[in-house]
This record gives sequence, C-alpha cells and structure tokens, in this order.
Amino acid sequence: MLTKWTIFTLAAGFFITGCSSRVSSEKDLKVLTGSPWKYEKAGFDDDDGTFDALAPQIAGNERENTIIFCKDGTGYSEFAHRSKTGNPDSLPFIWAFQNDSTIYFQDQYYKVRVLTPQRLELYADQKFGGTSTRYTIILTR
Repeated sequence: MLTKWTIFTLAAGFFITGCSSRVSSEKDLKVLTGSPWKYEKAGFDDDDGTFDALAPQIAGNERENTIIFCKDGTGYSEFAHRSKTGNPDSLPFIWAFQNDSTIYFQDQYYKVRVLTPQRLELYADQKFGGTSTRYTIILTR
C-alpha cells in the first residue's frame, strides 16, 4: 500500500522531471540558483508599486529567512529564528520554471516580473469574492 509520503515523493519527482526541460534559459537558472535570496517584502499590491497590505509573516521574523533554489528543482527556506525548540532549521519546497515568464514556487504559479542577480519579483493574480487582487513577493540578495 502506498503511503501519502510515497505518493507525494513520486508526484514531486514526476513534476520536477517533467518540467526540467522547460527552463526558460540557462542564464535564468544560474541567476535564480546562484546564491541565497531574502524576502524584501510580500503582500497585496494593485500593481501600482504600493503594497496595500503586507504579509504579516514576511514583515516579521520570516523576512530574515534565507530562500535557496537548487538547480535540481528543489529548494529550502532556512529559518533565521526558530519559534520553538525542536522545530526544523529549514523547510523544503519544489520549484520549476513553466515558461519564459512563469515559475512554480510555494505551491503556486507566479509570473516573473523581474529576475536579475540582485532582485526577484513574482506575482500571482487572485480573485476573492469577485474582487481581483495581486499577491507580490520581492526577494533580494
């Protein structure tokens, strides 16, 4: 009988393998995986450059966490502060470029607005009760 963990591992492996040939470019891969990132800010933005509401976890301790993208489509967040003894030092994730302008990260598809050696800006348009909003993540080095 397959456990949930086995099914997740197989699905993640299939997802990563299936997307590995769709990398937008070697340059983008090198920029993304070259060195760790840190949150500058994240939250809701109407695409006018002004955040209407910051994500509270990013505004606090999580802002100091390090985000590491590995070339094999895996990655992890290294925690700068642990809230409780016994909590893990990092949290793994999977990621993949979907095309020239989209990346799968944090269980969601994001459009890539900026990808330079110093800055990564991602956004996802969402609808809540008929209202459109944009969630934006800005990472810097």
